[in-house]
Amino acid sequence: MAKPFPIAVLASGTGTNLQAIIDQLHGRDGIEVVGVVSDKPTARALKRAREAGIETAVFPESEHELREARDEAMAEWLERSGA
Repeated sequence: MAKPFPIAVLASGTGTNLQAIIDQLHGRDGIEVVGVVSDKPTARALKRAREAGIETAVFPESEHELREARDEAMAEWLERSGA
């Protein structure tokens, strides 16, 4: 059995690439999509992730004074997700 390989996906749009990852890789050969992150709360990718039972998070630019602060918050979330 393959060693588990958790991944996260960054998305800001409709999530067609995310859907392909879910359909072709998620749950196969030890690959698990453990999180999907977006900067847009209305990104369709978030809905696709939730429908697949994948955790999501949103980090809008407007909620962080500096881009570095947003990137740090995102990195911390990704680390907690296991990606």
